[in-house]
Amino acid sequence: MPNSDRAVEESIPLAEFFEEREFDRRLGRKTVKVAIKPMTEEQGRQAYPYRPRSKYSESYFGGDACEDDTCLLLNKMATRCKMCKAATKNGHLIKGVCPDCDGRSEYNEIDPHDPDPR
Repeated sequence: MPNSDRAVEESIPLAEFFEEREFDRRLGRKTVKVAIKPMTEEQGRQAYPYRPRSKYSESYFGGDACEDDTCLLLNKMATRCKMCKAATKNGHLIKGVCPDCDGRSEYNEIDPHDPDPR
């Protein structure tokens, strides 16, 4: 077996962690993927490939070059998402779940499951 990140990513099935849900919008209905089962940090990274690969932040809702995830977690300014375990600023969490896992990112036209959503 080749020892590459791609081989590891393909070996973990992620479909069991998500279900599709529909939301009403002004322009019609929108279907989004919502996390229904907690994942490990590695599975969360694979489920959301659009997230930055940075030494400062695990997601777009966590730290940056001035305040990295470790700093935010130590100072109780961030908490790990219940579903994907990514450090997320407390202001972005709803019931302990980040916008990627509860469908808010996808609802707002950013597909977190696409490596290049823009």
